[in-house]
Amino acid sequence: MTTVFVHIVLTTFHSNATEQVRDELQQKQAALGEACGGRAAGILHWTSGWNLDQRKNYHLVILAVFEDEAAFRRYHAHSAHGKFALEMREVADWIVGDIEALSPFAPDIRAV
Repeated sequence: MTTVFVHIVLTTFHSNATEQVRDELQQKQAALGEACGGRAAGILHWTSGWNLDQRKNYHLVILAVFEDEAAFRRYHAHSAHGKFALEMREVADWIVGDIEALSPFAPDIRAV
């Protein structure tokens, strides 16, 4: 079985972030995978949404799966990612977890 690179981000908004700003940034975050090249750039899966568990005050979650670490590095270096991170820095903090994992996808997913 092949491995993939899994990237998880938990975001917490500062108190100065209005509901409108939070909604706008969530929408931008949801579109970020495609803005950074999508499947053609090695982003196999991109999910972003509101955290359903607020016990630790993290508001947004990204779960992204890349075909390998090189694809993740390309995403991270993409200008759309840099622009989004600068915008988020003004109103939020986040933590990141990255792991290499066995692929949850069918062996022929890259052929799609």
